[in-house]
Amino acid sequence: MLWYSYAGETDASVRANALRLVNYMVGKHMNAVSVTFPFVTAGPSASVVGASARTPSVRHLGLFLDTAAAAGLRITLRPLLDERSLVARDPLAWRGSLTPADRAAWFRSYEAFLAPYLALADRHHASTFVLGAELTSLEDDPRWRSVVDAARRSFSGELSYDANWDDYVSRHVPVPVDHLGIDAYFPFRHLGDDASVARIAEGWQRWLDQKSTGKLPRIVLSEVGIIAEDGAYRHPAVWTGGGKLNPTVQKRWFEAACRVAQDRDMAGLYWWNLDFHTDPTAGTPAGSRTSFLGRPAEAVIASCFRTWPR
Repeated sequence: MLWYSYAGETDASVRANALRLVNYMVGKHMNAVSVTFPFVTAGPSASVVGASARTPSVRHLGLFLDTAAAAGLRITLRPLLDERSLVARDPLAWRGSLTPADRAAWFRSYEAFLAPYLALADRHHASTFVLGAELTSLEDDPRWRSVVDAARRSFSGELSYDANWDDYVSRHVPVPVDHLGIDAYFPFRHLGDDASVARIAEGWQRWLDQKSTGKLPRIVLSEVGIIAEDGAYRHPAVWTGGGKLNPTVQKRWFEAACRVAQDRDMAGLYWWNLDFHTDPTAGTPAGSRTSFLGRPAEAVIASCFRTWPR
């Protein structure tokens, strides 16, 4: 679930949105939710990070966590750097290309930013806190140890880090956490739009085999998603393709991901994404190519979790 806050959100509106989404998740046989919320920085070389007007308040996040917990959902809290705060300075920048002018100051600022959310996660009995996602250029920094140590002092649950797909397969990710997630957008340059689920799954397996063969019980697929368009298999991380609408492309991608996750005995899979303000019962938002709501992929989600080994 992705949550960008809007002006005028109230306790009542947050509770209503939370209940609507949680009821939808339970109805689709989901047993866990990863709550992703944004933070910002002034540019790729900035040394300070923080919340913005679009970051949900700690109080409102707590209201959602209580609703999810009451329904028996396993909870992960996941801050994600908003890339819109980067591209204004550099159109090619992304969260994996940060070059802080003062790295020590960046890590101090990041540790301070995380502190209230870690305390929130502990108070509301979250199972996992994702300490970072796709921060590729900073992953080798030894200062992650300080971030992890501070997190363990205030949060008693599991600590995770989500690596970008290419980073995961190409090298060791040295952030010292309990387990890794993969934001899984493996590209298939030569796969046609009519490719079978078996061929797509075979491609996923080949990507994963570059790092490790066999079971992966400590790995989570932290983001699985794709646009419902022709050509999406060639660049699944691109969500503004402009191709012809093709819901079957999305459906087969979801089927393949579920098949691979179960075959590899992975710890979990999170579909990307549900917007906090969306009414899932209304189907796909007008004009959206990214949503799975009301499309064949939605039935795949329910089937995947209904058959997931417990």
